[in-house]
Amino acid sequence: MRKLRTLSVSFLTLSLFSTVVFAQELSLSEAENLTLAADPLSKQFQSNSKAQEELAIAEGQLPDPMISLGALNLPTDTFNTDQEAMTQFQVGITQQIPNFNALDAKSEIASALSRVDQANETTRKLLSLKAVRLSYLEALYWKKALLILEDYRDLVEDDIKSVQASYSSGRISAQRVLAAELASSLLDDRSLDALKNLDVTKANISKWIGENANARTLPDDLPVLDLPLNEIAFLDALTQHPSLKMFNEQEEASKERVKLAEADYAPKFGVGASYGYRQDTPMGQERADLVSFKLTMSIPLFTEKRQDRKLSASKHQAAAARLRANEQLRELTQEYRSEIANYNRTQERLENFESQILKRAQDNVSAAITAYQYEASDFNELVRARVAELEARLKHLRLQIDCSKSLARLQYLQGETL
Repeated sequence: MRKLRTLSVSFLTLSLFSTVVFAQELSLSEAENLTLAADPLSKQFQSNSKAQEELAIAEGQLPDPMISLGALNLPTDTFNTDQEAMTQFQVGITQQIPNFNALDAKSEIASALSRVDQANETTRKLLSLKAVRLSYLEALYWKKALLILEDYRDLVEDDIKSVQASYSSGRISAQRVLAAELASSLLDDRSLDALKNLDVTKANISKWIGENANARTLPDDLPVLDLPLNEIAFLDALTQHPSLKMFNEQEEASKERVKLAEADYAPKFGVGASYGYRQDTPMGQERADLVSFKLTMSIPLFTEKRQDRKLSASKHQAAAARLRANEQLRELTQEYRSEIANYNRTQERLENFESQILKRAQDNVSAAITAYQYEASDFNELVRARVAELEARLKHLRLQIDCSKSLARLQYLQGETL
């Protein structure tokens, strides 16, 4: 029964690498390109930005002129158009002339909001790239972990055969055989857990690339990610991060709203002209037509409850936008310092594993094998040595992945897209 379980796990593991031999390999760069092409939210921000660009042009234009047609001063006793001298047919045109500073402010507000959506689009792309990179690296970890577990399985199977031979010759007790089989069963469970995690992480990749990642294979080698800039250059790059630019543009829009509120204190003008046609008298005497001109002007006398309140609200909004931008810069700086510290320490641990721990784990296994062969130690010591080596190899792989993940997060903070 144990052999059947072992074979089933081995089959599941090997099927991951053999049954997809004809599937196309999914590289990280391809996953990144697919992510940018498939992300609907970044396209939404792009459409919003274009809409605001069009609105910026429209907001800066004068309102349409208005034409009026009318029959004025008709006598109510007969409704004859030639009875009274005041009766006329009139056509007129009027044009409202708003404050040009207000027009400019409205146009600039729309332009700033367009740049907000552009920054949102870039931020979304950065977040999507970071997410797909992290999921891709995690999937690579579980694929390579399965390979390590498969290598370890072969060693455990050899140990089981050796223990069974010793048991058959009466040299050891059945407990050692059971211990070896327990180690094999626990290994089966770890392989199944790794397969589960690989499927889950591939499902996460599928969300971003817009296709089924389970139908694609992953490469054997880890991708090479760019190293971060030095601290001075990195901190300077943070000030240009699109998530910060979004808040800066929101602040610009708030400043333009202040200008718009200030323009509301100025009077608004309107001009108009009309032409009035009068019919001749009933006796045939000619009447002169009439031309009229007018100028209108608003008088902002009662500003306390309207203009003053609008101006105060706009200034508070501008101050709030500035504070949000400052807080975003602080958060980005804190994320950078935390992530660069994490990367440096993880890199140190990785170097320690590669220079000392992996070699010592191998030496420990060799010593345990020799001691077991000469009956200087029991089988449990050999099992513990092999488990220690397995854990060291998996931990080394995890540190490699963690270093790459730190670089992916730093790339996001650095503001790099493809």
